[in-house]
Amino acid sequence: MNPMQAIYFFQALIAKLLLAIYKMAGLRFGSWLGGQLGKFLGKIARERHIAADNLRQALPHLSEAEQKQVLSDCWTQLGRVVGEFPHMEKIAREAEARVQIKGAEHVRAALPDGGYAMFVSGHFSNWELMMLGIQRLVGKTGSLYRRANNPHMEKWIIDQRRAFMPVQIPKGSDGARVMIDLLRNEISLGVLVDQKLGRGDPIDFFGRATKAPSASIKLARRFDIPVIPTVIRRRQDGPDKIHFVQHFFPAIHVSKTDNMRQDIDIAMRQVYDLLEQWIVERPEEWFWQHNRWK
Repeated sequence: MNPMQAIYFFQALIAKLLLAIYKMAGLRFGSWLGGQLGKFLGKIARERHIAADNLRQALPHLSEAEQKQVLSDCWTQLGRVVGEFPHMEKIAREAEARVQIKGAEHVRAALPDGGYAMFVSGHFSNWELMMLGIQRLVGKTGSLYRRANNPHMEKWIIDQRRAFMPVQIPKGSDGARVMIDLLRNEISLGVLVDQKLGRGDPIDFFGRATKAPSASIKLARRFDIPVIPTVIRRRQDGPDKIHFVQHFFPAIHVSKTDNMRQDIDIAMRQVYDLLEQWIVERPEEWFWQHNRWK
C-alpha cells in the first residue's frame, strides 16, 4: 500500500466511524451532531479561507458581523448534510412529508403532455435530496455526480444514494454517453451547475469571471427539451431542520439559431442569474467552501 492509499484508507475509516455514529444517533440528532462538527471545522479547516474570500467578494454589502454569521451557518449546514447522509433511505421513504413541493405548475406547463426535461440546480441546503422532488413530478430521472476523491468511500456513497438516486451518472466521458442514452430514451436528467469546470464556458458569476459546466444546456438544445431550474431549501416553518421545500421555476427554452454559441450563452446566463438570486436570498445555504473562482 503506497502512502496515498494508506491516507485514503484511514480517512475512510474515520469517515465511516463518524457516519456510523450519525446513523446510531437517529436522523434528527445525527443531523444536529453533524452540524456541530461542521461549525467546529469551520474554525480550523483550510477551506474556511476560501469560503470567507468567496463570500466577501460575492456579497461585499454584508457587514463583517453578517459575513461571520453566514460563514458559521454555512459550515453548520454542510455538517448537517453529512449527518443526514446515513439516513437517506429514511428521508426518501418519508419524502412526501419531508419535502414540500412548490411550483409544480411550472413543470406541468413545460411538459403538458408528459415527456422529459433537463433539471438544473446548485449546491444548496441538502442538495443530495433534489432528486426526490424531481422524481415525484416526472418519474425516473438520471443524476450526474462527481466521483469521491477517496476510492474507499465511493461504493458506500453510491449505495446510500440508491434510495433516492437510482440512475447515477459519474462525470466524465463515460457519463456523457450515459446522459445521451438516457435522453434518447426520453428520461429526464438532474444536474448541479454551480461549480467551476476547467473545460467549461466563460461566464460572469457575481461580477467575477469563471467557467460554467454547460453540458446540460448543450444537451437540452440538442434534444430540444426545456431546462427547468429547481432549488431545495430547509423549511423555516418545519417541525425540525430535516424538513425541506423544493421550488420549481418557469422553464428556460434554449434557442436553436445558426449561432449555437450565443444560444448556449443566453440560456446559461438565465440559469446563473437564478443561482445568484437564490444565493442572495439565503447565502448561508450555499456551498461557499468550493474554490469557485480559482
